[in-house]
Amino acid sequence: MPQRPTVTPGGDTAAGTLGAFGGVFAPSILTILGIIFYLRAGYVVGEVGLVDALIIITICYAISLLTSISLSAIATTMPVKGGGFYYVISRTIGFEFGGALGVVLFLSISMGIAFYAIGLAEVVVGLEVIPGWISARMIAVGTILFLFAFAWAGADVATRLQYVVMAIVFASILAIGWGGWAQFDTAQMWENRGTPFSGEGGSLGFWAAFALFFPAITGFTQGLNMSGDLRRPTRDIPLGTLSAVALSYLLYAGLAVLVAGNATGQQLRDDYLILEGVSSIGWIVTAGVIAATASSAMASFLGAPRIAQALGQDGVFPLTRHLAKGHGRSDNPRRAVLLSLAIALAAVAVGDLNFLAPIITMFFLASYALLNYATFFVAHAASPSFRPSFSVFHKSFSLLGGLLCIGAMLAIDPFAAGVAVLAMFAMHQYLQGRVGDKVWADSQRAYGFQRIREQLFAMAGRPPHPADWRPVILILSKDEDRRRELLRFSGWIEGRSGLTSLVSVIESEQGDLRDRVAVEKRLRGAITETGAEAFPLAVTARDFETGFSLLLQSYGVGPLKANTILVNWLEELPSLADDRSKAIYGHNLGLALAQGYNAVILHCREGALSRIEEVPIAERRIDIWWAGGATSAFSLILAYLTRRMPDWSQARLRVLAEGKTDRPGRTETWPAP
Repeated sequence: MPQRPTVTPGGDTAAGTLGAFGGVFAPSILTILGIIFYLRAGYVVGEVGLVDALIIITICYAISLLTSISLSAIATTMPVKGGGFYYVISRTIGFEFGGALGVVLFLSISMGIAFYAIGLAEVVVGLEVIPGWISARMIAVGTILFLFAFAWAGADVATRLQYVVMAIVFASILAIGWGGWAQFDTAQMWENRGTPFSGEGGSLGFWAAFALFFPAITGFTQGLNMSGDLRRPTRDIPLGTLSAVALSYLLYAGLAVLVAGNATGQQLRDDYLILEGVSSIGWIVTAGVIAATASSAMASFLGAPRIAQALGQDGVFPLTRHLAKGHGRSDNPRRAVLLSLAIALAAVAVGDLNFLAPIITMFFLASYALLNYATFFVAHAASPSFRPSFSVFHKSFSLLGGLLCIGAMLAIDPFAAGVAVLAMFAMHQYLQGRVGDKVWADSQRAYGFQRIREQLFAMAGRPPHPADWRPVILILSKDEDRRRELLRFSGWIEGRSGLTSLVSVIESEQGDLRDRVAVEKRLRGAITETGAEAFPLAVTARDFETGFSLLLQSYGVGPLKANTILVNWLEELPSLADDRSKAIYGHNLGLALAQGYNAVILHCREGALSRIEEVPIAERRIDIWWAGGATSAFSLILAYLTRRMPDWSQARLRVLAEGKTDRPGRTETWPAP
């Protein structure tokens, strides 16, 4: 089982070597300013017009900004280790959510390698120096294999190359800006403000264009994916991520305006390499495309395997354990690198740029929605351990970011959105059955506590009413064998409407905590063995009567109090054979009744309940001896609750009443409806 992370705001546990610039900003900005920037931004403007393109860019960056705020809040309240997104989700809302998200992210980022390699190939195949027999697919495969060598070597080697790439990219952006401004035509920009009026017009709708553009902004999470290689993740991730998001938004918005004023809508739609004509130095744009797309693919090649490695280290799926092993000082996950290579090559074999973009968009939108939900969840839970030092954060930002992601998924393709959600839900359900002892410091308990707190105060503010009564049962028995039958019977009469606690009173002068822990462990074992839904509770007192009295008076919290005790019939207990023990037994029952408790006594010889369960469901019967008053009414409600259980749903209720002297006794049978 993984070690629980110590939640220390501002604390850093990573032993990486990269800082905010080299480990977060550089890979993020280079991935964002990649294939879409050079090859599809102008195409989107040509398809939907400048105004809609700016709206698309703004919506995408609103999602990016809100998710970055959520990401920064999480990163500044807990140590973010290797695995990035997966690690954050699994340690905030649970193993099963994190596992489902981790698998989806690993697949989508691995497919992103192919996405960027195909984009690079589209540019390279058009160069005059490339022989005609070399296809774009061959170039994409060669690019992936070339980058694989660097990913195999590790993050430190690959990171040294990104500074050269960054210099080339920003040089090409300056050339585009200089040339585009010199040729800028305001009238042309005005003509391109909407869907072009000349030519045949665009074939993409608004949301299809959105799906094509969205992968551009997914690079802002690269810093989180590389968290295990950062020196100070809690400082580096917010600083590097938000800087990359802010700068890239300005560059994309500026580029959209620039190309709208430099080419017609038809030219923008027909020529993916329109920026070469816009730039003052055409060849440097080609160099920028190659450098940026190669860098984006490299960042994906480094990020995806680390998610798979984290999944393996946590044993999320049986097969992922083989991916946990790392190599070298940086713990490079070479086995996961090989798996990412296989996925990328498969994606190149079956898809092209426009085919892969919507798939990647859907997966990333689902991932961002879950991250925003996780942050809102942990903030709403008001856990004392959630203390983000990122001052801009508010839980409403996370809620809005999550809703934007879901809305965009539904707008793009409701069917694909449903498939993505169902796939993640299926994995969640599978993992829920495998949680076992994989319990980290996630916020599900904190959220549950917060809800219970709110509901308890709401209950306390309303006076109790008999119609709202539910059984809250205390089971008491010193006989371990008899406890199992009491638990089974309590589950019947509770009818999934109340609560049951299996209680043991420890007679001790010292009241050692270790004794209570050991007894509660045995009680929990009995509960687990019977499959009952109950809580174990051990209390320590000088003698049983004192402990029993205190238990009756103090059990519960606020308006939630126990109202029923369930014990064995005294004749079934050898320990109560003498008269003194019987007197104590009766005294304790009287004490419970005096405190306002209902008393249920189970008269059941060994194996009787098992024999009852062998009776066919349709042939079962519940007898109630009616004598009038509260006792009979209590028996009737317990019989009704018992029939809520599936095994008793068809049972008949038979009410037996004493006959009057002037006529024979009468029996009424109430059949099941």
